Amino acid sequence: MKMLLGALLFLFSTTLSAVAQIASVDYTPTFTRCPNNFSLVRLAGPSPDQQFLSFGEQTYVESRRSNVLPNAWKAYLENVLATNVSLPEYVSSILGGDTNVYGPNFAISISGGGYRAATFGAGVLNVLDGQNASSVSIGTGGLLQAATYIAGLSGGSWLVSSLAQANYPTMQNLIFGSQDPSAYAGWLTQFDVFTPSTNVTSDLEYLESLVGEISGKYAAGFRVSLTDIWARGLSRHFLNGTTADNIFNASLAHGAGITFSNFSNLLSFYPCTVCMSNGADFSTGLHSFPIPNHSHFSWLISNQFTAINLISKPQMT
Repeated sequence: MKMLLGALLFLFSTTLSAVAQIASVDYTPTFTRCPNNFSLVRLAGPSPDQQFLSFGEQTYVESRRSNVLPNAWKAYLENVLATNVSLPEYVSSILGGDTNVYGPNFAISISGGGYRAATFGAGVLNVLDGQNASSVSIGTGGLLQAATYIAGLSGGSWLVSSLAQANYPTMQNLIFGSQDPSAYAGWLTQFDVFTPSTNVTSDLEYLESLVGEISGKYAAGFRVSLTDIWARGLSRHFLNGTTADNIFNASLAHGAGITFSNFSNLLSFYPCTVCMSNGADFSTGLHSFPIPNHSHFSWLISNQFTAINLISKPQMT
């Protein structure tokens, strides 16, 4: 690890300059004027009038409750009934298509723990997925589609964000990839994030490309750190655009430019996605704290002590 950090520091000192890479351009944040009456901060307090959702989130949730959840809950409960269990009487209203009955507000949260958390969480979601015939047959399939929110912390957020940007395929296709060569290639768990090969020279060239991808952000005046390099490595493991055949190709974007804003353009209308990002103040010990809204809020995937930037162009006031 000391050798790796030493190599990274050397690359920082020699490579942080404008590099003509697609990923460097797409990863670089830009300044833009926020809309009138826009605020990143909403006041909160104990009284009901101080507890409210943002307009965008409220609109999304209400639209989902009206247009998606009635049929989603109906499909799930039909799967449960098919296993010959007894359900409360009010379920008949949902199954009967009563538009005034939407079911409960249901959320799924995936905990942290790196790859272990991501793979375990994927197994849980596989059991809850209505696209999985085995889960449907045992009466658990469909709960994922009926959720209003899905949230992830640290390794759990790797899963949640990877799932969302891939437009919610089956868990098998998410992790192992699809047979369709034009579709999502799956997770690249066979590669180490920083040392993906067994050749020292190849690994140093790979690290140099990671550093080059954050050079545009540095040249634009934004702070960069090991967090950014870690982010670019993780992007190759979880985001669209990287395969086992092109992971060393420095001319590709490797997920840079994929933003949370892109999710609204996807065909699927799945749960509102929430990710948690933590940082650490090493001057006072390993004290963990939430990352404030600055350039690090780009993609709120997190490690235990670092905020991971996977979105390229946050809008700053």
